[in-house]
Amino acid sequence: MNHNLFYLTACCFISASLISGCGSDSDSRPAVEIKGIVTLDGSPLQEASIQFTSPKTGESAYANLDASGQYSVSFPKADIGSVYEITITPPVVDEQNAMALAEQPKEKAASKIPAKYASRTSSGLTTQIDQAGTHEAKF
Repeated sequence: MNHNLFYLTACCFISASLISGCGSDSDSRPAVEIKGIVTLDGSPLQEASIQFTSPKTGESAYANLDASGQYSVSFPKADIGSVYEITITPPVVDEQNAMALAEQPKEKAASKIPAKYASRTSSGLTTQIDQAGTHEAKF
């Protein structure tokens, strides 16, 4: 019986050690909110979307700009110390009725956004995230 108690105690100790070790990885990737304003030719950009992508993990998040060109993007687990690549594109529109869209597709409006901003490799826009919390980034 003493051997069974020993094995049970050892298993509990090992399990507790493994579980507590798992939490440290999430602590190295804290939450970050990135907010700011996007302008084009000195005026707030409207009817656009901004997307941030981590080249390290490939994770990305986006937000549509509001009428004053402002945005707010949240990363529950950000890559601290990494440079995020940015794209700016026409706004992302969630369609409620895909069947209606297929029957009457919406016309594409001409975008004021220069084409180079549609790709994170050509936009030239980046921001470095150095710490957890709120980060301001204006473009």
